[in-house]
Amino acid sequence: MPSDTRTAYLFQCGSENLFAVSPDKAGKAIPRSTCTQGWLLRQEFQLGAQEPVPAPIESGPIIRGINIKGYYIWRVGKR
Repeated sequence: MPSDTRTAYLFQCGSENLFAVSPDKAGKAIPRSTCTQGWLLRQEFQLGAQEPVPAPIESGPIIRGINIKGYYIWRVGKR
């Protein structure tokens, strides 16, 4: 059975609680206009429906965003 995982990269917008995931290590598809501080590469990981994401978010929305736009961006709210 083929694996449904792929390598993905977690980025953070400077020191903000704004994150993005891209299948491209350089994050070229992530809009620069959403992060004026610049996107910082934080971690490489395996993205798949059954794989844990190294951030407080489920993998489903990330996978859908990457399939549609080539990236996924979200903000972690303060608790």
